Amino acid sequence: MFIPTLITASIILFIAINVVPGSAARAVLGLQATPQAIKRFEHKHGLDRPLYVQYVDWAGKAVKGDLGTSFQNSVAVGPEVLKRIPITLQLAGTAFLLALLIAIPLGSLAGLRHQKRADGLITTIATLFGSTPNFWLATLLVYFFSLKLGWFPTGGFTPFREDPIENIKGMILPAISLGIVSSGLLIRIMRASVIESMESNYVETAKAKGAGDVRLLTHHIFRNSIIPFLTVGAVEFGFLVGSVVIIEDVFRIPGIGSLVLVGIINRDYPVLLAASMAVTVIVLVVNLMADLCSQLIDPRQVRTMER
Repeated sequence: MFIPTLITASIILFIAINVVPGSAARAVLGLQATPQAIKRFEHKHGLDRPLYVQYVDWAGKAVKGDLGTSFQNSVAVGPEVLKRIPITLQLAGTAFLLALLIAIPLGSLAGLRHQKRADGLITTIATLFGSTPNFWLATLLVYFFSLKLGWFPTGGFTPFREDPIENIKGMILPAISLGIVSSGLLIRIMRASVIESMESNYVETAKAKGAGDVRLLTHHIFRNSIIPFLTVGAVEFGFLVGSVVIIEDVFRIPGIGSLVLVGIINRDYPVLLAASMAVTVIVLVVNLMADLCSQLIDPRQVRTMER
């Protein structure tokens, strides 16, 4: 389903971007542009053709690696997108790792202590984390840890190869603002998965044999609990990649998210479409990897492969 989903997403994105109110010609030429100048601009960039013709032309070039040219500065969009993808992936990956480090132990503990005090406390924390707007949290983090304490920079990006320390310091606050919010959902998913596994026959048998909580979790519960967690985690990673639009703007990080924002503001259709499709491809690849990992982790699939 990877290819059909990618094609469908590209069609939806292309139509949505082109039917949104606003004129690319006026964004480039200015509000005082004459009708003749607007008509010449639209003809030059093929915007006066039927929408389906524009899509076929764009898709044909995209398959060959040509994602178009920016309306604003006439620069090829493809190399700019490729340059920004690693930055966004570093931010989203760091945030997702932080979310996992929070969600897996807390969710597992809540499931093991179902309907006890620890479960109620962790569920409350998960609800609080999940309902916190990431841009609001980012603003608080900048205020306290950057402006007041001076521990981290207020924004900007330093490539890892130039200065690893500054690169890591610049990623900590944006990663925290994304990771904490994402951990709220993942805690609840891990908790529900552990509770479901705790009710299975093989766990009851292990309990009857005297297995403790740690052994139950590591030997009997974790593998089955992690499968639905992976599926939701892949979706959540996609949400993280999409959420970087605001966070990258807050911290002035030059990733895909900031490129999407520039495309929206300038009505730069090639930039916006290329950046949006890059996010789509990342989400689809992550979901594909999660499905493959689930097949390998699932004990039933492992036994099938062994036979």
